[in-house]
Parts: sequence; C-alpha cells; structure tokens
Amino acid sequence: MVNNFNILDSVPDSMAVINRRGQIIFTNKAWSNFSVENSGDLSRTGVNTNYLSTCESVKGEETRMAMEAKKGIQQVINRKVEKFELEYPCHSPTEKRWFILRVTQVLENPDLTLMAHINITNRKMAELEIEKNYKQSLILNERLHTTLQKIVHDIQNPLASIMGLINLSKSENDKESVNEYLDLIGKGSANLRSFVKETLKHIASIGDVKAIDMEQIVTKYLDTIPHLLNQNGIEIKLDIQQDGDFYSNENELQSIFSNLVSNAIKYSDPLKTNKFIALHFKSDENKGVLQVADNGLGIKKEDIPKLMKRNYQVNRKSSEGVGLGLFLVQKSIRNLEGFIKINSDIGVGTTFTVEIPNKIKLQS
Repeated sequence: MVNNFNILDSVPDSMAVINRRGQIIFTNKAWSNFSVENSGDLSRTGVNTNYLSTCESVKGEETRMAMEAKKGIQQVINRKVEKFELEYPCHSPTEKRWFILRVTQVLENPDLTLMAHINITNRKMAELEIEKNYKQSLILNERLHTTLQKIVHDIQNPLASIMGLINLSKSENDKESVNEYLDLIGKGSANLRSFVKETLKHIASIGDVKAIDMEQIVTKYLDTIPHLLNQNGIEIKLDIQQDGDFYSNENELQSIFSNLVSNAIKYSDPLKTNKFIALHFKSDENKGVLQVADNGLGIKKEDIPKLMKRNYQVNRKSSEGVGLGLFLVQKSIRNLEGFIKINSDIGVGTTFTVEIPNKIKLQS
C-alpha cells in the first residue's frame, strides 16, 4: 500500500501519511529533505514515528500551536472533519518562513490520513507588505488630516490681525497712518501666504528633520500678528538660547509655537494692564525646551488634564475657535516624541513647557 504513495515524491511540498494511531507510514522526499536541511531529527519525524507524540513533546513558545495541530489531526483521523489547516511560522536563523499544515482524509482508505506542510512564505510576505502599507497609509492620512486642520486653525490669528488693520484703515483719515496700516497688511498677507505655502510643502515631507532656526520661526510668526498683540495690549518677552545645531521637524515646531501663543492671546486677562507672553527656548545636543508663559486668566487645576482633548475649550462662552489648538499641539508633540508640562493658577497665568529630543544624532 505504501508504494501507492510514491507519486508524492514528485510534489515539492513536504507530505506524510499517518495511520489512525498517528504513526507515520510514508514520507515523500521533500519531507525528509526538509528535516535534514533544517537540522531536524528523523527519529521524531520519519517513518514509524508517532506524529501525535511528536506534537506532545514540543516545549516552550510553540507548545500551544503544537497542541492545536495535534487536536486538528485527531479530528481528521476520527473523521469528525474532512480537512484541517493551521498556519504557523517556522523561521530559520537566516530567513523568515511561514507554512500551512494541511491535513486531509485519504478517501480510498479510512484508516489513513494525509498531512502536508506547504510553504506560504511568498504569500505571507506579500500579505505583511500589504498590511504594512495599509497601516502607513492610515498614519499618512491621519497626519494629512491633522496638517489641514493646522492650516485652517493657524491662519485664524494672522487673518484676524489683517482684518483688524483693514477696519482701522477704513476709519483713519490720516494718509500717513493709512499707508502704515497698508504696509502692515501687505507684510502680514505675504507672511500668511508664505506660511500656507511652507505648510503645504511640508505635507509631502511629513516627518522630515532639518536644522532649526528657532528665532526665525518665532519672529516669522510674530510678524503676522502685531495688530492682535497691540489690540490686546500684550508685550512679548523673548529669550532664545540655541547652543549649537538643533534638528527637528520645522512644521511641527511652528504649529506648537503658534498654537501656544494663540492660546495665550485668546485667554489674556482684560483687567490687567501689564499683560505679557514670555517666550523662552533653549537647546543642547540632547533636547530643546520651549516655554510659553503668560499672566492671563489661568486654568483651574481640574481642567488641565482636559486641555489636550479635541474640541475642548476652557471658556465655553468663548466664540473664538473650536477648541482645536491644544489638541493639535499634543499631536505635534507626539509626532516629535516629546512631552508637555502645564502649570497654571487662576488669576495668575499659565506656563506651557514643551521638551522635544534633538534629532542631530540621526544626521551623522
């Protein structure tokens, strides 16, 4: 009867025939060759050995899968199911490999069962690549969505400043003052256009790291909102200490900075006469620390954990914005693998401290 299975030697997959006790009565050449080439023990996988006992002898991480294989084989042997399949990894020291154990009935003989170990590595690698690309596309789509949110959100203050200057120029009779307002409007519009162009350009290079000039980032943004600062009577206190090269993603840093400043303006205290926003940045070879402090309204301690949630606003009565600013800050900080600390007291003010790693080591 064994000779009837010799045709299986022409099959490239590893195949064996077992009896009702689980004893191997035939193996094709592919089965034997695979065992030898992979330092296997023919006394555990060759003819006359009990494959069910071999499954039972497996120890360690593969025990659960071996027991699942034994159970499935027994179901086919006892004719409870026509076929059993189990996908499993079988990696070698030099390559990743995946197989399917396929167990089927031998129709001409109810006492015999056919087992095949089929190499599905190429298919599995393709599946993993598809899964990887899908996950990357989800991440990219999420970041693109966030970037578009940033553009819409971050242009609000510069636009408000431009609109304010336009309204002032309409009510101004002095030609020299009007020209001054128009110059500021032109400068603000140019900076706004540059900001949008740069942000759109960064969409194609999300995650890019480059040398950062923090003073330029700060100055460029502040130049778009002079009217808002003047209108609210807010003084900017600037302290930038950038020692050596600092590498990060410029677009994310710009978003963090602009949203923190926007938040400080939005929640400035109208009753105070000496309103200020203090901007401090310091970097070394390991990290950069950005601090935005104000003497505004302050935040209740119980509200601080909620600040980074989408659509959350400290002042529910405020009609400005939709509560995206600090949510976007949090997303940018996570993208940069950093963290944020918030300290605040009602009536005193708020300090946001952001620490992000210096990616300079990645450039070497």
